[in-house]
Amino acid sequence: MTVDLKLERYNPLFFMESNFYKWWKNHRRVVTFGLFLSIFAFYIRTPFDKEAKVKDTCAKLNSSYQITGNEAMQKLNLKEIKNYDNRELANYYCERYLGIK
Repeated sequence: MTVDLKLERYNPLFFMESNFYKWWKNHRRVVTFGLFLSIFAFYIRTPFDKEAKVKDTCAKLNSSYQITGNEAMQKLNLKEIKNYDNRELANYYCERYLGIK
């Protein structure tokens, strides 16, 4: 009797009759469409997310000194240049990025 059960599990038709396969057969289009839609949404959102972070950092930098120049340099991934203040460099970057000047 145990041999018969083991043979049933390895039978290719056993998978075709399982509850998961029946569910997959009825829902595969919806699941596949949802998966591709979520991947596409993540792909589209990434550039907008980066731009929102830069705009948020620039707004905090220019409004009442909410963050320091060093914090802005770190968040904007800028390198320090000798003879320039970090706040000044971050402000220049923000002005060019936002197209202010």
